[in-house]
Amino acid sequence: MWLKGGRIYDVERAMFETGDLRIENGLIVELSRAPSDVAAVDLDGAYLLPGFIDCHVHICVNTESADGNNPWRTALPGTIALWASRAARRLVRCGITTARDVGGWDYHEIAVREAIDAGWIDGPRLLCAGKILSITSSTQPYYPGMYEEADGPDAVRHGARKQLARGANLIKILASGAVNSTKYERADAIQYRPDEIRAAVEIAEDNFTHVAAHAHATQAIRNAIVAGCRSIEHGTYSTDETFRLMVEQGTFMVPTICTAHAFLRNPEFAIRTLPHVRERYESLQTIRYHNLSKAREAGVKVAMGTDAGTPGNHCGDNMQEVALMVERCGFSPAEAIRSATVVGAELLGLGDRLGRLVPGLAADMIAVENDPLADINALREVFFVAKQGHVIRNDRTHS
Repeated sequence: MWLKGGRIYDVERAMFETGDLRIENGLIVELSRAPSDVAAVDLDGAYLLPGFIDCHVHICVNTESADGNNPWRTALPGTIALWASRAARRLVRCGITTARDVGGWDYHEIAVREAIDAGWIDGPRLLCAGKILSITSSTQPYYPGMYEEADGPDAVRHGARKQLARGANLIKILASGAVNSTKYERADAIQYRPDEIRAAVEIAEDNFTHVAAHAHATQAIRNAIVAGCRSIEHGTYSTDETFRLMVEQGTFMVPTICTAHAFLRNPEFAIRTLPHVRERYESLQTIRYHNLSKAREAGVKVAMGTDAGTPGNHCGDNMQEVALMVERCGFSPAEAIRSATVVGAELLGLGDRLGRLVPGLAADMIAVENDPLADINALREVFFVAKQGHVIRNDRTHS
């Protein structure tokens, strides 16, 4: 299959160059001029980029509910899997061809991953963490299908092994409290202790994978970096010291700054949530913009992640994160695109397969009509998506 006439993005040089691209067996084979008589997908004048990677989603969570207290408590059997399959389709159609689900719900997300891989439904390439490992928590009843309570290193090892046995690709832990939690849990307080975090990392490394650490609190961030977690999720109360540690250790940061923006953009929606949760979102938004700017200046490896699954933060609107990185945090469009392509691929250990439009890599790509280097919001109008050479979306007429 040939894609003809598009402006092909070179992530390393941060520039577009008009050309044609040939795909065979799901891989990019060559970038050259297509023969004049060959059948081709006409992308004349469009801007063609690698498929984007969202390193932090929750496809099983009902984002249309403002109530964080077990949103599926009245759901009929099958509802969660159906929701997750719809969320997966929305992800890939908006340009997310790979996603890391860092907390599912009773393993419905793994069933969806398997259905995608089998070709039953459209969706991104999914890497799943299964249930999130947590200390005994007042918030577990809010997310009974998402949390796996495990106290102490031995219990953490058992919990990590359980997720891997159920098909998880990685391990997710709560190193600190959360924003979407009960009033008895503080986001700026640590949860797992260093020995417990190390236990999770040991099991992940034994199984050739990694640990993603939810961490808002400064000490929790420090503990997770030192223990060997591959990524810090959120990183709200990061400091110059923790940024320095991230750079030294090669730890990735997945900032998820769009959560507050998505939640607060509709006041009628936001007012329906728990008051203490609303207050937290309002107080943290500016802090997180500021700290992401500092992370960029410090040279931290920032991988794009949206936390799609939080209230009002819907799968399908994932490009809002990339736009906010540019509009609020000082990233250039090229830096934000790199965060959502090559940096995300590196975090997931897929840098030799994804993130660039070069021969030998997977034919994951998206196209937009306008130049995202001139206006990053052009990425919110994706009209073409291919994953592993399979065209999932093309709003233009095929030639």
